[in-house]
Amino acid sequence: RLCLCHVCYLLHPPLLSTPKPSPALCVVAIHSTREGRPFTAIIDGANAAYYMQNYDEGRFNFHQIEFVVNTLEEMGEQVLVVIPERYMQKTFMVHKTTGSFRQVVSTTEDVARQKLLQEGKLYVVPFGMLDDYYWMYASVADQRAACGDESMFVEPDNKEGRWPGIRPMLISNDKMRDHKLSLLEPRLFRRWYSNFIVNFTFSPFIKDVQPKSGIGFTTADFYSREIQGNPSPDSKSTTWHLPVSDWDDGHVFCIRIPRH
Repeated sequence: RLCLCHVCYLLHPPLLSTPKPSPALCVVAIHSTREGRPFTAIIDGANAAYYMQNYDEGRFNFHQIEFVVNTLEEMGEQVLVVIPERYMQKTFMVHKTTGSFRQVVSTTEDVARQKLLQEGKLYVVPFGMLDDYYWMYASVADQRAACGDESMFVEPDNKEGRWPGIRPMLISNDKMRDHKLSLLEPRLFRRWYSNFIVNFTFSPFIKDVQPKSGIGFTTADFYSREIQGNPSPDSKSTTWHLPVSDWDDGHVFCIRIPRH
């Protein structure tokens, strides 16, 4: 697992003409000073709000964010939504392939976002900062002050029925093509992405109405799918685990090589 200091060293915050708070320091401050359970699911708010909204009447849909939040909470997760500050205004510009327009936030949308804010489930990224960096930092930030004795690793076959793996997970369909080459070297980026990103799919909302119910998640890898070598229990050999592209997840080809 990547540590915060590693990611802070390798990530490059955007160049700005005026001083802005560091995403790393802001996220660390949130996790280290807050009370209550640690965040186990970080939501890319803009990605969830724009999901499948590229039609004539599509918009930045706060109800879609609310839908993802409610679903994750029903699954036992502690949620934090990260959203750029411009989407907290009464009006803001929306740019889609079908055209651009100024969206006026409806009463129900404002109620949804204010509810998240008041309940401490919404972090607003300051103007001029890239929200992607904030939820990326949040995935590796130190939450020991909030979690106490609570483990950030969910075991398989846990009693709560939660899917296993590392927490927090990142809920986003962002392929991160803009950052892939500029953040971490390819192997580290691939490892981070496969272990933290959880994709989602659902029927898009039309304003505050969803035609069909239900949401599907594609969970992050429980184990990183890469070649790994581990000492064998007899301490006289090394077992190499090699993932095979057309095998089921969790199945690997193993080779034990004696040490000379």
